[in-house]
Parts: sequence; C-alpha cells; structure tokens
Amino acid sequence: MARKTKQEALATREGILDAALACFHEHGVAGTSLAAIGERAGFSRGAVYWHFKNKSEVLEAMINRERVHFINRLRQAYSPDRITPVQDLRSAMLISVSEIARDQRLRDMMEIMLRNDLSAESLAMQQLQRDSVDEEMDIFRRALLRAQELGQLRDGVNINTLARILHACLVGVLYGAMLQPEHFDLEGDSRETMDAMLSYYVTPGVFVPGTEPLPLPTPDPAA
Repeated sequence: MARKTKQEALATREGILDAALACFHEHGVAGTSLAAIGERAGFSRGAVYWHFKNKSEVLEAMINRERVHFINRLRQAYSPDRITPVQDLRSAMLISVSEIARDQRLRDMMEIMLRNDLSAESLAMQQLQRDSVDEEMDIFRRALLRAQELGQLRDGVNINTLARILHACLVGVLYGAMLQPEHFDLEGDSRETMDAMLSYYVTPGVFVPGTEPLPLPTPDPAA
C-alpha cells in the first residue's frame, strides 16, 4: 500500500472523528466500538487504530477539535495588545454559543458530553471536562484581572468569584438548552444571562447590554 500523504492522513483522521461523533450520539460511548466507527467512516478498523489507540483517544480528539476554537477566542480577552477584556470575553462566549445554537454537529457533541455511564471512556471524558474547566477558569481569571487593571470592574470585585459565576452561568444555559431545548432560547438566554452578570460587576459604560458581540481578532496560531 502506498504511503499516505499528510493531507490524506489528515482527511482520514477527520473522517474518523466525524463518524465517531455520529456513532457516539446515536449509540452512546459504551455502545460504540472502533470497528463501528471505522465502518461508519468507510475505513478499516486498522485505519482507525493507525490514528487512535482506543475510544478514549477518539473521544478526546473529537472534543478537542471543536473546543480549540473556543479556547483561542477566550485567550484574546487577556491580550496585552487590547484594552477591551470585558467586551472580548463577552464576545468569545456569545459567539461560541451562537455557533452551538446554529450547528447541529456541535449540539450533538454537547449531548454526548452530558451523558454519563460507568465506561472507562465516559470516566476519561469526565476527567477531560474537569481539566477543560480548569483551563477555562484560568483564562477567565486572567481576562478579568486585565479588566481590573484597566479600571473596568467595580471596586471590591473578587476575580475568582466572578470567574466562577460567569462560567457557571454559561454552562448552566448550555446544559439546560441541551436537556430541554423547548424551554430555552440558547442565544437569547445566554446573552441575557451574561449581560445581567456583567452589568452587576462591571463599571458602567464598559459595554452595552443587549448588543451583538463584537468581532474578535484572528488568533495567531504561533502565539
């Protein structure tokens, strides 16, 4: 067999991850095998094993493939080259929520993450989620510290407390919308919730509640 080019290998990997998302959503993590993923993708089980050792690796890669865009947006909020950390943090959250609201594939992934069983893969996913929260909270704190240094937070605001509240509000609306979509307007409720919290803690005039999120600069992949 001829050696695959880098582009072909990347296309195969992406196809495996697309198939894994569909299989995990339809049959659950525990009910999906690597063979089933390969069959769904149109590849042999050997091709799947060439890229991934086990389902846990597939699951982690599937989640991180989408999550990297969210993290890169968040990191813009504490850039020393910008002076709008509150607006940037708000934009990063609301833009990402809008993508989830409008992309069925992203919503399917959120539903997969909501499910829980006692499989090794689900336990690994829970650890991945805990690690993700730690990373996200660190970014929130750094962005809010930058805002505090610029005088954009009210006096006496506790950075750690505000980071926890904002993260909890975002996750709460997302999970609620996944569990009971008929009761939630994902984009509208996220904006209302974020703006209510920010208005309480942020200096008046720093952002305008209810407005569309502002565009963010394209992240530098070398940064």
